[in-house]
Amino acid sequence: MGAIISLQDVNFNYEKTKRKVLKGVNITINEGEFVVITGPTGAGKTTLCETLNGVIPNFIKGDLTGTITVDGLDASKTPVYQMASKIGLVFQDPDTQLFGMTVEEDLAFGPANLGLSYEEVMRRVERSYTDLKIGELKDRKPFELSGGQKQSVSIGGVYAMLPKIIVFDEPTSMLDPIGKERVFSIVKDINKQYGITIVLVEHEMSEIVKHADKVIVMNKGQVYLQGSVEEVFSQVGKLQELGLEIPQSIELSLRLKEDHYIDKVLLTPAQVIEACSGFQPKTPAAAAAPAPAVKQAAAAGDGREPMREPIIEVSHLRHSYLGDHDDLKDVNLTINKGEFVAIIGQNGAGKTTLARHIIGLLKPDAGAITVNGRAIADRSVAELSREVGYVFQNPDEQIFTDSVEDELRFGPRNLNKGSEYTDGIVEEVLQDIGLHKYREVWPKYLSKGERQRLAMGSIITMEPDVVIVDEPTTGQDWRETLWIMDLLRKLNQKGKTIIIITHNMEIVTRYCNRVLVMSQGELILDGTPKEIFTRRDKLKEAYLRPTDITYIAQNIAFMPDDIISVDEFYQVFREMVG
Repeated sequence: MGAIISLQDVNFNYEKTKRKVLKGVNITINEGEFVVITGPTGAGKTTLCETLNGVIPNFIKGDLTGTITVDGLDASKTPVYQMASKIGLVFQDPDTQLFGMTVEEDLAFGPANLGLSYEEVMRRVERSYTDLKIGELKDRKPFELSGGQKQSVSIGGVYAMLPKIIVFDEPTSMLDPIGKERVFSIVKDINKQYGITIVLVEHEMSEIVKHADKVIVMNKGQVYLQGSVEEVFSQVGKLQELGLEIPQSIELSLRLKEDHYIDKVLLTPAQVIEACSGFQPKTPAAAAAPAPAVKQAAAAGDGREPMREPIIEVSHLRHSYLGDHDDLKDVNLTINKGEFVAIIGQNGAGKTTLARHIIGLLKPDAGAITVNGRAIADRSVAELSREVGYVFQNPDEQIFTDSVEDELRFGPRNLNKGSEYTDGIVEEVLQDIGLHKYREVWPKYLSKGERQRLAMGSIITMEPDVVIVDEPTTGQDWRETLWIMDLLRKLNQKGKTIIIITHNMEIVTRYCNRVLVMSQGELILDGTPKEIFTRRDKLKEAYLRPTDITYIAQNIAFMPDDIISVDEFYQVFREMVG
């Protein structure tokens, strides 16, 4: 098939700025292709997507030059409503495209505005419910949904329109692992079954290698690399220079190739499993023996044993939003000082609901919570904020001042910390979160990833005993993800208790010493990463799956099933096969 999208020498800078966000971009995408665009935060990926359907320059103003042709139309000169019949766009932030009073209204809006019959509109709505498994949300109000549920609905709305091209801007950044797999599978299906051209902006490299026909890597507004999956991922050094994540399957196969166990780099877990399963352990005893001990400092914070003194105690907690079912069901939990805890589970499992009870934003229908030995029932959120800090999943829910520096000063100033303390901590945090160059910038001008770091910084300056971060790595590239998590580890090393809510299983195994698994409002598992990720039955119940390296180990007969890092796998594998 011929080209359906063509960009020729495209340049763009936003209104009232001279910095070029796109520089000499030349891209051709053929009809029916599945193309992934990746690159570090700020590379110009989202800006590129917004030129494809005419949002730039028709709504978002600036200086756009070059030629952008989409299915025969000049995207810069064609009305956006006309482009919508050709190309659908799923935004990174679902709140920007949800506006119906119910989920059903949102899903029906797009196809209804294409002039389809009522029967066809409802057929497409029902199909979205079925394929995305969101039928239980049908009568819910979008603003009541969790972040991940909102994102599923926003995808469903565009999916229901069945345009010739769908552009996804990090559509799964808020979804649980099995939810991500389901969405990627759906996207792949509509690509193959209906020939819809897919353009997907994505940071999760492990998914890219499974699905893409072509990969485009951007950096600083330019096309840095492009080609097939094999061509791009064979240039690991260049990807690492940009701070991009290397999938665990590729990282492992590179090490196996270097030591001549295999003769080529393997891309997917399935390929690695097939290759490694061809080896035999040196003796039957080797396969039955316990795995060699491997130091896993990253999987247990910094290797310190946390203090056993309780800092948060939750007793028989129950909560219901609508009164027709419990969103938290008799949750009992003790978190000790100095722990680095991950709360994981499917979207809507109750993770954020539990966290918001701990900081007093929600009041339970039954049960009690204590922080530092004191009940929180009669304490205000402002009072609790001295002891428990909370970073929201959406940073825009807590950023409101006119500059980055003012945002960081607000908390300590209102806690009467004093000017000397405030000046010192603000300077330290500006450096830690990498925003010292933007101290006078209006926060709305920052990228979502930068705003996430600012929101975290605004809590750190208050120096609470406990820091709770809801999805700390959403919208971040891999380099920024490690940066944020290293910052949280640094706080943990200073004695702070860290609680993260996340769908990223790799950062759980790298940083956390304790994992709580929630499902349908219940706490169903509590243990170390090694303990949790061997419970495949319970993980499946919670719509979770382990990291790729654990999955690979669990599907090779002679390997132990509690491996949680590439280093550990490689050492055990060498011990086993020689």
